Amino acid sequence: MTHSLTIFTKTVNRSRAFLRIFDSHRGGPGRPSADEKELLRGALVFAVGALDAYLSDLIIEVVPGRSLASQPFREALKAIAKSDPGLALRVSLAGSPEASQDEFRVALTEWLDTKSWHGPTGVASALGFLACPVPWRDFDTVTGLDTAKELDRITTDRHDIVHRGGTPYIKRALAEESVTLVEGIARHVDKEVVAQFSLAKAS
Repeated sequence: MTHSLTIFTKTVNRSRAFLRIFDSHRGGPGRPSADEKELLRGALVFAVGALDAYLSDLIIEVVPGRSLASQPFREALKAIAKSDPGLALRVSLAGSPEASQDEFRVALTEWLDTKSWHGPTGVASALGFLACPVPWRDFDTVTGLDTAKELDRITTDRHDIVHRGGTPYIKRALAEESVTLVEGIARHVDKEVVAQFSLAKAS
């Protein structure tokens, strides 16, 4: 398990906290109150954000110190070099390989701050960047769902909530399903990346 997944697990568990608060607040049957509905929307928004952050963190964790063969990685190197012309000199003058990697990691982090890994396209792009493609049918086996379709749906709901102030009706079961879906995607990505790069399986 990567360190990125450890952080993701803590973050996505906060989505589950929204659900626990919802459950403890419910006084009985009937439609949820306005505030209770926001708890369910919050669980979904937090889960989608946790996956986005995980993919970015994973790239930062894995890429420095490795020469990846992916076209997205080569394009990223060009973009980073263009935005930070002094990087090559700083890397070459660093006192150790570890220091060189740290210099590159900082530049990569700054570049990734402008990127989003939302939705099926974002997941596929992150895996392409890492030269570790995973077919969607493999995710479907893990989640038991049409993973890309469901991720696209909850990502659309997330954008409606966050960017348009929308109030889509999120049922309790759907909110939990969204959190579970996101967690399944992240854990499968992590498993594939750990195997691809022979990373230590730290707990």
